[in-house]
Amino acid sequence: MLIEAFGCTRTLKLLRSPLLALAIPALTVAAIGGPQPPCGSAPVPAYSAPGVRPLVKVWHDDELTQAAWTPPKCLGWDPSSHSKVIIAVAGSFHFEGTVDELVARIGAISTLREVRYWSVTDKKWRPLVIDAGALSTPDLRSRRPDFQAAEMTPRNELYYWEHDSRSGKIVHRMTVHERSPTRVVIAIENVTPIRAFFVTLFEPRALQSAEIIERISPGVWGVYLLTRTGDGASALAGSHEASYVNRTVAIYRHLAGIPTDAEPPAAP
Repeated sequence: MLIEAFGCTRTLKLLRSPLLALAIPALTVAAIGGPQPPCGSAPVPAYSAPGVRPLVKVWHDDELTQAAWTPPKCLGWDPSSHSKVIIAVAGSFHFEGTVDELVARIGAISTLREVRYWSVTDKKWRPLVIDAGALSTPDLRSRRPDFQAAEMTPRNELYYWEHDSRSGKIVHRMTVHERSPTRVVIAIENVTPIRAFFVTLFEPRALQSAEIIERISPGVWGVYLLTRTGDGASALAGSHEASYVNRTVAIYRHLAGIPTDAEPPAAP
């Protein structure tokens, strides 16, 4: 999940469109406090209702420091790690299948080629990645078919690669922290540096995300996504919230089975 080209705006506008465009979020900047994933407590932001736009909130390092925010244990993130920017997306969708089917959706890395996001730089829909696939090891030469649900078990580390149109090929590590018939928690981080224009934007592990999917009532599943930048992120990567939001919302739509290029875009 990469940022746009240098120079995109830092301003996020609240969407006022009356259209219920298949879970397009109304963007809000969070107050002091920090995100609260559903790890034994009610999520903040809360899940929006099925068919309603998911909630999106953004926190910066000064807000997180003032709130003394630390990542909850369920994410597997170092509790002493520093967060520069955090994006949270929370929504829900109707689904009558099993958690295994949703886990398989996450493990189908090659389908990321079908995901589109709104580029704030180009002002058009773009592929999230040019290509992507599963790996047997962190080595790009160890390519293999997509992960099956049976492989995605707790404490199992899986690797995959993406070819981003702006930053080239990147290897990620995906760790399953929880899995039950009603819930799955997965953390993702870059293993290789992320570069653009010959500049390192993210050192290894400096761009992290978490995906939590849980059944919140019969036939209704909640999706809670976090994306954060850490100490290894370049200052050049620090003012691109609109890009982070659009890419995170694209993943939300993909997991929820919503067209990823539904109008209007999350952060135009």
